[in-house]
Amino acid sequence: MDINKLLKLSQKPNLFEKSETDFWDDEHISKKMLEAHLNPDWDAASRKISTINLSVEWLENDIFSDKDIKILDLGCGPGLYDFKLAKRGYSITGIDFSKRSINYAKKSATESNLDIKYIYQDYLTIDFESEFDVIMLIFCDFGALTNDERDILLNKVYRALKPGGIFIFDIFTDRNRDERDLGKSWGISKDGFWNKKPYLSLTETFIYSEDDTFLDQTIVMTEDEDINIYRLFNHYYTKSTITNTLNQFGFKNHAYYSDITGKEYSEESKTLAVVTTK
Repeated sequence: MDINKLLKLSQKPNLFEKSETDFWDDEHISKKMLEAHLNPDWDAASRKISTINLSVEWLENDIFSDKDIKILDLGCGPGLYDFKLAKRGYSITGIDFSKRSINYAKKSATESNLDIKYIYQDYLTIDFESEFDVIMLIFCDFGALTNDERDILLNKVYRALKPGGIFIFDIFTDRNRDERDLGKSWGISKDGFWNKKPYLSLTETFIYSEDDTFLDQTIVMTEDEDINIYRLFNHYYTKSTITNTLNQFGFKNHAYYSDITGKEYSEESKTLAVVTTK
């Protein structure tokens, strides 16, 4: 066991310093991620199916203007929202950077005779021009972006929306976590989330208080002493900070809710759903 390497890797990294380890298309991790997406009782890679159902009802009844609209679902995963919306008559395009999830979504749409367009792509590289009436980014993906990535995304979303189009997304708030979440933990797994081989995992949570960001960092060492590190940053927002950010990119008429099912906004909520307009 290379203790010195573990000590070096376990240090607090710079804000938004990415790990070099493949994540989205790792053969094993992507399989486990898809399993998490498809488990109807987990709030893991996707929300519980009961929450998704409530979200779709809210979007159709309170947010969407009519059925004759084009929707872009960023970070669509295996298409859980898309299938439900397509069955209600909406035109859907889904984009995701997990090839396994996109392949599953394409296969499921074909088997269900649903006309949904799926694209395997990093959504930070989209290049649409005034094409969509609605763009969605659900399950707090927005907060996982660096500040530069966030700015790239907001520019691209604004450009991709038709005049008057709406952008719907959710984020974690400052109520979601606090300094009680800081600390270290370890575990031993066989065919766990991070690797199909038996492995030891060392996880630590860091906070970057001045930047409103938490980091969950996990070091994984397999039985043959192969060591990988995974970093999951999450930038949290308040109503004020997300408002200021959206204003900088020309969005207007912001509406706020406690979650993506349309619950009334509360300062105590751990999440914040935003509906904003081009």
